Amino acid sequence: MPLWQKFPELPKSSAGWRMGKGEDYASEFFKWFRALTPEDQGVYMDKYPEPVSWAGYYDIILQWQ
Repeated sequence: MPLWQKFPELPKSSAGWRMGKGEDYASEFFKWFRALTPEDQGVYMDKYPEPVSWAGYYDIILQWQ
């Protein structure tokens, strides 16, 4: 489940993603998403498009080295 659905009360820029309940989930989601094949990433992104307030989040994950 994408971050914005798991914790809808936490905006993208919230400190809750860097500490607290969101931090662990965000870290695990990041690792999980990066481990998907590019095809599966595309399927996931189509199924769970970013809301306007989260625009660019998938790009951040995909560009991370």
